[in-house]
Amino acid sequence: MNIHQLSVVFDERQDRLLMRVNTQEGEEVRLWLTRSLSLRLLAPMEATIAKLEARNPAVAADDARTRGMLVELKHQSFLQNADLATPFSGQSTSLPLGDVPLLVTEVRLDVRAQGGAQLVFQDCGDSQAPARSCTLQMQSMLVHGLLHLLQKAISKSQWTGGLNAGPVALKAPEDPDSPAPKKPVYTH
Repeated sequence: MNIHQLSVVFDERQDRLLMRVNTQEGEEVRLWLTRSLSLRLLAPMEATIAKLEARNPAVAADDARTRGMLVELKHQSFLQNADLATPFSGQSTSLPLGDVPLLVTEVRLDVRAQGGAQLVFQDCGDSQAPARSCTLQMQSMLVHGLLHLLQKAISKSQWTGGLNAGPVALKAPEDPDSPAPKKPVYTH
């Protein structure tokens, strides 16, 4: 699958991000990213970019702070040269995952030994729908682009926590032996 275009937009009605990927072969893949998953995905995407760029001799540095600054400069350089003005083409000839976007429940990010990253988006399925997945092979510049599009869409969504929230804190499971909390009472 050779990626031609990426799009990540906030869908207010669904309160989710819709990620769309067009390929050079005329296919389109549609993925729903929930608020929780989207916010938790930012830090691993940044770490993946840092790992990809660490292999680049131009970003080689002895200390982490300098490396971080060099990676940020590479990211800014990408944004200056990227085509962010061309509208996403929704005229694909094929939808390999179907009309209904895949509701992503898990994402796996791997930096590949031969360069680039592999992103696996999975929907674990349930009793009414089988598990589905989509694997994308992305070069460094596409990972930079995806991170930028995610950040813009999350900013537009105005989800609590925004871009600086980092990973979403997960609550510890409650003790099954403890009494159930009282339901809140709402008055007018």
